[in-house]
Amino acid sequence: MGKCGGRASAIDRIGPEADRMPLSTTVRYGKMGLIGEFSYPPNLAFTCGGKLVISTDRGLEIGEHVLLTCTGCQQQIPREQMQAYAQASSGDETYRFRNGRILREATDADLAEFRHIQSTTPQKLELASNLAAEYGLDMKIVDCEQILGGERIILFFMSEQRVDFRQLVRRLASEFQTRIEMRQVGARDEARLLADFETCGRECCCKNFLKTLKPITMSMAKLQKTTLDLAKVSGRCGRLKCCLRYEHETYDTLNKKLPRNNSWIRTAAGIGKVFDRQIITQLVRIRTEDDRIVVVPVEEILEMNLPAPPPRPLADDKGNGSGSRRERREPPPRSARRLLRSLVPKNDEPTEDDGPVEEVREETPIVEDVSPATESQPSGPPENPPVSDKTGKSADNQQQQRHGRRGRRSRRRGRRNRPGRGPGGSPGGGVGGGSV
Repeated sequence: MGKCGGRASAIDRIGPEADRMPLSTTVRYGKMGLIGEFSYPPNLAFTCGGKLVISTDRGLEIGEHVLLTCTGCQQQIPREQMQAYAQASSGDETYRFRNGRILREATDADLAEFRHIQSTTPQKLELASNLAAEYGLDMKIVDCEQILGGERIILFFMSEQRVDFRQLVRRLASEFQTRIEMRQVGARDEARLLADFETCGRECCCKNFLKTLKPITMSMAKLQKTTLDLAKVSGRCGRLKCCLRYEHETYDTLNKKLPRNNSWIRTAAGIGKVFDRQIITQLVRIRTEDDRIVVVPVEEILEMNLPAPPPRPLADDKGNGSGSRRERREPPPRSARRLLRSLVPKNDEPTEDDGPVEEVREETPIVEDVSPATESQPSGPPENPPVSDKTGKSADNQQQQRHGRRGRRSRRRGRRNRPGRGPGGSPGGGVGGGSV
């Protein structure tokens, strides 16, 4: 018993508007689940949702009446709505208008003959596969369909390239004594013919109701933030699941309302940079200029796509927070360190382990040179004491200080002129030196 009122004649359904409304209804038929509009005579009565014998361009077939499509029924889906559905689903390939006519309601004999035809399908498939291998054809026979009247047998096959199957068709036509039709299908059509249930627990959409299988891209899965594991987002056909397209339009509309990642927006909490978005909840997470993380709904965004603010100066950085920059003092280059060492006396020169030289000593310690000549001198004040200035520094030290600033060469010259040594390093005769 169907939802349209059970078994009734077309005259009872349409009433007084029979002259203006076409007597038609929708029938699903064939292995591929084709659907189309079929006309029927006014005196024909059939069960809503029952089996019908129909006449199509392929011959006599068994079809199934689609509920809520009877003409004149109170719950009937209008023909205009069916046309809009067909246009939105790629036209005549989905819903075929004026596809044929309904001959009668299927009897028990018709259904028994149809079951007998279906039982011979495995033998036909095996024979076709063996002949294809015998002729060396690179093809896979997927399924076989034989219509009720026996006018033709339709073989569905898969192949990566074009196949010349003319010899195979002639051989099969002589074996089955009927017309052979070869139809190439893809991976999704194979799942429509052979698959049963999906991982969600429901019957495969392509087998249940989908008529037009549109392409699915990986960007749809990324937009919906599903797992990117192909084993989890692929269906029985090995391709991406068709259900990824169902909500793609909604996700795309909501995505356009949100700001892009890494863009700057203005909110009540201040200016911040977007680093995360939630499409369904319409929330964005931003990082403000003072390193605070704030969650803001899209309704509270005051301005989007702002230019990036200028970087903060280094003087504002405290050097102890995350992201702050600490100004470091770099050591002087090696050439400058060599120059600094040349300005320092040798006995006070710093080593490399002491680190970079920051300043140069201006005072040089007094160097006392004790020679054999001075050791043999009698005790007492020297005859010619060295001249001293007001600060108490001797002339020798002042001269060594001047030579030390000029470089190592000048400092060596200063050593030769020390008191107590003459020219050539012999005792006596030096500047400010004494005599025996």
